[in-house]
Formats: sequence, structure tokens, C-alpha cells
Amino acid sequence: MKTRYIPANSETREFPAAALVAYCYASGVRHCFMAYKGRQSRAAYAFGFATAEARDRYLAGVVERETEREDAKRARKEVGHGLAVGDVVYTEWGYEQTNVNYYQVLRVPSPRSAVVRELEADRIEDGPMSMTGRAVPRLGDFRACSKEMTRRAAGLHTINIGDSQGAGRKWSGEPRRVSWYA
Repeated sequence: MKTRYIPANSETREFPAAALVAYCYASGVRHCFMAYKGRQSRAAYAFGFATAEARDRYLAGVVERETEREDAKRARKEVGHGLAVGDVVYTEWGYEQTNVNYYQVLRVPSPRSAVVRELEADRIEDGPMSMTGRAVPRLGDFRACSKEMTRRAAGLHTINIGDSQGAGRKWSGEPRRVSWYA
């Protein structure tokens, strides 16, 4: 594992709320700082200034931005999915066609995770030969090859399904549009 480069005769300044450690030092006539995020071994910031005051002003701005970023990260982690047992989530995906998959919430082990299983769905065509329609899940009728999956929250009423499907959002009860070929 690489170690951090810490300039000789530098002053260490720690900013835990920003997950930042800065090393302030003088290099010739320049007043410099190097800052590392978290446990990184490569400096996230490395700048030199004509005066120590200019360096400190710039560093204060960096600390403010990084603190806001870390606060937003913490807030996202604390928000649960808000789903309950029996709720249905759906994913929409596809390139030249629109596929919809439905999943039913079986258990909620924590506010940040849910156990889901894929449902069968009825497809209602818009008309003959249209290759478009609407899909509605059949509650309690699980796909034969599907298994229970524990998934993490991605926000309120949203969980990460994974693969190419992305996020599963809480289903409102309205049929979802689908399209297909052949």
C-alpha cells in the first residue's frame, strides 16, 4: 500500500467533518497546502499561493465544500426506503423496447434494506400488431425461477435492484407502459 507524501516542516490541519487532512507548508516563496480525503494515498488538492492568507482562504473554501459533500452523503445514508411488507416496486429498462419488472417486498430487515422477489405480470396489448401495451403485476404470484434478494435503499420509496435494471421505485397501482419486438 502506498503511503502519503507529507512535505517536510508542514503543519497538519485536520477537518473531520470534511473527512480532510491538510498539510500547510512553505516552498521557497510559495505558501502551499496538500490535502487528502479520507484514507486516500494520493492528494485530492495541492496548491501554492503568494501569501499564507490566500492559501488559508482557499483552504477554508475547500473545507466548506467538502463538509457540505460529506453532510449530503451522511443524509443519504440515513434516509430509509420507507417501504413496507407487501409493497410492490418496479423497474423500467431496455433500449429499443421497454421492459417492466415488478418485485414484491417480503421483509424489511432494516430501514436501509428490503427483501424482495420478482412477480409475474400480465401484459395487456394496446391493439393487434401494435407491440405496445401495459403491464400489471400479479400480487403473490412469484416468477418460478426468481429468488429472494436483499436490496439496499437508494432513497425514499426506492431500492437498488442491480444489474442493468437500476433502481426499483414504489409502484403507484397504475399499469406501466411496455413495448416489445416479435
